[in-house]
Amino acid sequence: MKKNKINQPESREIRRSDINFANYNPRTITQEARRSLKANLKRVGLLGGIVWNEETGNLVSGHQRVSVMDEVNRYNPVTKDNDYPIRVEVVHMDGKTEKEQNIFMNSRSVQGEFDSDMLKELLDGIDYNLAGLNDFDLNMLGVGDIDLNINDEIWSKNNVLDDSLSVIDEMTRNGVEDKNVDRSNNFYEDSKENQIARHNEVQKIKDRIGSQNSFEKDNGMLSYVVLSFKSPTERANFMEMFGYGFDERYIDGKEFMDRVEFGIE
Repeated sequence: MKKNKINQPESREIRRSDINFANYNPRTITQEARRSLKANLKRVGLLGGIVWNEETGNLVSGHQRVSVMDEVNRYNPVTKDNDYPIRVEVVHMDGKTEKEQNIFMNSRSVQGEFDSDMLKELLDGIDYNLAGLNDFDLNMLGVGDIDLNINDEIWSKNNVLDDSLSVIDEMTRNGVEDKNVDRSNNFYEDSKENQIARHNEVQKIKDRIGSQNSFEKDNGMLSYVVLSFKSPTERANFMEMFGYGFDERYIDGKEFMDRVEFGIE
């Protein structure tokens, strides 16, 4: 057998207490995505990919997964209580290379894109939610139809509000206090209002897409695009520049073109 021309790091089991989170790591995660990640780790386990730089003790890749494992194992990063073993890929890098690889391994520009036709076939017979996708993702990929309904089940144990409250309850059980959490009835009411507002926003784009030609009739051309910004500040500046509210998530394309062509009032 010929030697692999690509270097591979050593796989080693170390203690969690030997690992530092890189304080410069720019990657963030929503609570909804974190819950999905936690459920997946509990369901199938850690499938590798935790990269640790022995030179600095910092993680290069895997911050969110390790953070979730800390929560599950009740690890305390300050006291080192409940230390646990974890298998990592060991690399040796200087600080500059470490930062470059931290960004590189999270960069969308090098992760490729889905082939919509192949994805349609792949999703047949599997649970796309367990694959980390939701209805809106499928629509953005051109392989699904938005179908969200507000009904009695929206306040069931599986909805986002109840999931959010369960996270708070778990934090309380673990002795973690979040000073930003409002435990009064207003918190519940505000969360419920946010749920309804989100539904209404999605319903707007659903109606807009439904009023236009279908994906197939339009020769496979989608009737919407997704804008991506490098930071929340860039997004806020864009929304302010074109006269949109900061919390707006869906913009009518024709109306936007009118604003650009005739000026913003």
